[in-house]
Amino acid sequence: MQEQDSEERYVRVAVMIMLALALFASLCATAIHWLAPVPRVMDLVVPPAIAVLYGGLIIALLRRPAWVHGIARIALLAAGLALVAPAWLYTLEASLDPGVRLIAILPPVTSLFVVYLVMLMIFVPGRAAFVAAGLSWVLIALPVLVYLLMHHAEMWAPRGSDLLLAYGPVSLMVVVLLPVQRGLAGKVRRLASERNRMEVMLQRDPLTGVQSRLLGERVLRDTLRDATPAGVIMLDLDDFKAINDTHGHPVGDQVLQAVARACQALLRTGKCIARWGGEEFLVIVTDIDAPGLQAMADRLRVAIAGLPVAATRQVTASFGATMIEPGDDQDTVLKRVDEALYRAKQQGGNQVVAASSALS
Repeated sequence: MQEQDSEERYVRVAVMIMLALALFASLCATAIHWLAPVPRVMDLVVPPAIAVLYGGLIIALLRRPAWVHGIARIALLAAGLALVAPAWLYTLEASLDPGVRLIAILPPVTSLFVVYLVMLMIFVPGRAAFVAAGLSWVLIALPVLVYLLMHHAEMWAPRGSDLLLAYGPVSLMVVVLLPVQRGLAGKVRRLASERNRMEVMLQRDPLTGVQSRLLGERVLRDTLRDATPAGVIMLDLDDFKAINDTHGHPVGDQVLQAVARACQALLRTGKCIARWGGEEFLVIVTDIDAPGLQAMADRLRVAIAGLPVAATRQVTASFGATMIEPGDDQDTVLKRVDEALYRAKQQGGNQVVAASSALS
């Protein structure tokens, strides 16, 4: 859902930029034609009309962001009509009047046609983009190209050659290369999405939803580098093999999930609980002292012992706890907390044993 909202925001921003640039281009075209020595009627009408329309579309998009796709279609349709009109009318005028040259009266819309094709390939999805681009080429470029091919003197003039290249090879390159680019961009997005999914899988235990051992080890290393007081709790469910053997692995999975939820509910946001392996969990608690760590472990023990898990007898866990001390590394901390957990198991389970200080 968050990814979809981000994509919608991107589309709205892209359409707003397109409308703003089109409005700016229309205003520039309006100024140029109104200042021309011999302005033509169509040149005096079409650019300001397009400017007014795009200004209204910008206001509509600001007021109704959900209309973004409809606004984009209206903008593209208006731009297409604004390019079709001069292409046909001026071509017909030059064809019917021998004293008129198309290259002299056709407005400077060559670059706008290429930009229009780019906008079509960006905002129109899938095969419809090719259909729209092909139809636009037939309606806008083809009449000009046919005229130039029938009037060689104009075709070989600098303006005629420019029109020939823009409406021919350049427009073809745009239509072909942009979908290739869009396909590559889509592939990059899919690879990024797959990478994110894999990172989530590496950081989360798929059964219980708590952190994975890989992430737990990383958090432990980071905690060891920090100077803040911190402690480690390792818990192991008592007689878990008997639960699996008696009730089956699906019930065992439910027990693990219930234990993980109970522990997460007691830990402050941002504290780490990782599934260390099988029925074993590791808890890393920062900003705590030894009595606080003991109390935290005991609260976890009581929460697990009070879990109502269907089809099983009472679920209990044994706990080892140790403070992280100066000079500790990952191996010494884990060895100490594991020995404390072993003593809790040896003493009958369902209890917390604090590790002896490494300094004593």
